[in-house]
This record gives sequence, structure tokens and C-alpha cells, in this order.
Amino acid sequence: MCKVTDLRDDELVKVYIALRDRRAKRKAAFEEEDAPDNDKMEKIEGILLRRMQESGQESVRTAAGTAYKTTKHYTSVADWDAFLDFVKRNDAWEMLTRGVNKTAVEQFKAANEDIPPGVSLRSEVVVNFRRT
Repeated sequence: MCKVTDLRDDELVKVYIALRDRRAKRKAAFEEEDAPDNDKMEKIEGILLRRMQESGQESVRTAAGTAYKTTKHYTSVADWDAFLDFVKRNDAWEMLTRGVNKTAVEQFKAANEDIPPGVSLRSEVVVNFRRT
């Protein structure tokens, strides 16, 4: 059997794309096969949640296992200016997460041949593949 390192560039690209396609098919097949089970699980969650809400229970303990309610919280900013003003006025900086907009930094670098102080920009050369 031929080693991958012995393949020509065109053969490597062909093999890579074939492997990527095969993985995508398996993933799609799994998701398709899994969808009915996922739908049933979501339906069961809804039924048990409704029952617990109607009965005032926080959990349902059975011989098969326990179902229990939890509360998930999601946040998003609807008005960035109002929120940032609130953060500044209340010195509530802990409400912000640390992050930097990669695209804005790249644009700044392109325009100024430098990056803003305190920011690191790391570039990595990788190989991508596309079908011809």
C-alpha cells in the first residue's frame, strides 16, 4: 500500500476532498438518523416540564431516573450605546467580556501598518481545499 507521503499533490488534494465528502455524508446521515430521537426527546422534555409546572414540582424522581427543572439565562445587547453608558456610569466593567474584534484589528493594521496597543495579532498559514 502506498504511503500518503508518497502521493503527488493532485492525489493528496483528491484524497483530502474525498475524505471530507465522506465525513460530511456520515455527519448528514447521523443527523438524519438522529433527528427522530432528538424530536422525541424534546417532546418528552416539554411534556414533563408542563406536568411539573402544573403540579408545582421542581423534579420528578422515578425508578428509571430523575427529571428536574433548571433555569437557563441568555443575554444579548439590544442597545449597545445605552448599555455602555450604564457600564461607565456604574463602574460595572465586570458586565463586559474581554475580547477584540479580529476584523477591526485587521482593518486597522491594513490602514496603519500597526496594531492597536495591548492587542496581539497572530497569523497562521493553513491549507484549505476546494473542489474544482
